[in-house]
Amino acid sequence: MAKMVIHNLGPIKECTMEIDNFTVLTGVQASGKSTIAKSVYFCRTIKDDIYEVILKRALLKNGGEVIPDVTSTLRNKFLQLFGSSGSMSSDMKLRYEYAGDTYMEVTLKLQNEAEYLAPAFVWFEFSRNINDLLAEQEEKRNINAVDLKNRITELFHDAQECIFIPAGRSLITLLTSQLNYMFATMDDEQKRSIDFCTQKYIERILKIRPLFTEGTDGLIAQRKDINIPGAEIDMPLIKEMLLLIEKVLRGKYKYSDNEERLYLDESHFIKINYTSSGQQETVWIFNILLHLVLYNRKAFIILEEPESHLYPQAQKDVVELLALVYNQSNSIFLTTHSPYILGALNNLIYANYLAQKPGLKRQVCDVISERYHVKNDYNAYYLQDGRMQPCIEDEAEGGLIVNEVIDGASVEINELYEKLFDLEYQRGESL
Repeated sequence: MAKMVIHNLGPIKECTMEIDNFTVLTGVQASGKSTIAKSVYFCRTIKDDIYEVILKRALLKNGGEVIPDVTSTLRNKFLQLFGSSGSMSSDMKLRYEYAGDTYMEVTLKLQNEAEYLAPAFVWFEFSRNINDLLAEQEEKRNINAVDLKNRITELFHDAQECIFIPAGRSLITLLTSQLNYMFATMDDEQKRSIDFCTQKYIERILKIRPLFTEGTDGLIAQRKDINIPGAEIDMPLIKEMLLLIEKVLRGKYKYSDNEERLYLDESHFIKINYTSSGQQETVWIFNILLHLVLYNRKAFIILEEPESHLYPQAQKDVVELLALVYNQSNSIFLTTHSPYILGALNNLIYANYLAQKPGLKRQVCDVISERYHVKNDYNAYYLQDGRMQPCIEDEAEGGLIVNEVIDGASVEINELYEKLFDLEYQRGESL
């Protein structure tokens, strides 16, 4: 279990959180959920940045120090994610503890109050074992990419690919036919002006979209032709995923004749940019998740607001799909405003809790299959006024997420209704 600490970054004043295999973050709009999600993404992809810098230097046969190259890469990414450091608090801190003794810390000043020439300059501190790895690479010219990848994976205790699926997905889907042209004509400076996480999300869509030329059936057929030792396709699982996907989309996705389509039946389709906003929001969540599971790629998935533009029943279906993916040794980090998302997730948590009781497992699994159960490696937090607090009930009572933290609006609405009802009742009494 990793741990992250944030102090005075954007709207976040104080945040200490443990990153579990299923982590839920909730709170009102503009409370800082995206800042935390981006912080997690930044910290969990540092291992990839280190790998790419070392590999690139080896291929170019460059000499010199590795640490300045790594810190320069990380500094540019940090500024792309969070904006100019000039507007940040001087005591800003972001610290991520991976496991064991491995950690990374970002500040805007040198450690121990040392003198520095450039205020608001982004500084990095790495744990000793990371520094040792970087120093060791300075003398190497011949790099074995597989060995290097394994070494970094072991150092960070993290074999999962980190994927960020941002909010505002419907706009990206609307522009789908222009994405290739836009990216081809943009220079590096223009690309940097796009939110970093959104840019990576678009790049992922462009990379895997050609695999869907025959729709999901074609994707499955292609995967069957590829032998991945120890990674056989779990077709019952894939069929369950497809049922949930088609239930929400009310059709089948296909990338045909250079356009994205949603097929209502074998011969009738709607271009994706003419579908509903809910379909546009979810179509690439589903495609990315299906691709991951089919190819047995283990991932840490950061998903912002999966409920966007969805009917409550569809929100429940999305949660169940995420649970299926999580139970394939993947991790989920979820931000949400929706009591329906939390309610559906609580059902899966409670099902797992009850299934541990003597004599109840079979009956529980008849109601909710074990494939969907959310085990004990989950956590939930609530953001308010820039500060974070856990919102999990006592484990002895099932360890459910306290849904009331975001369902206060329902309480307020009911209270107002009761006041109005009382006025009507009192008027009737007086007549």
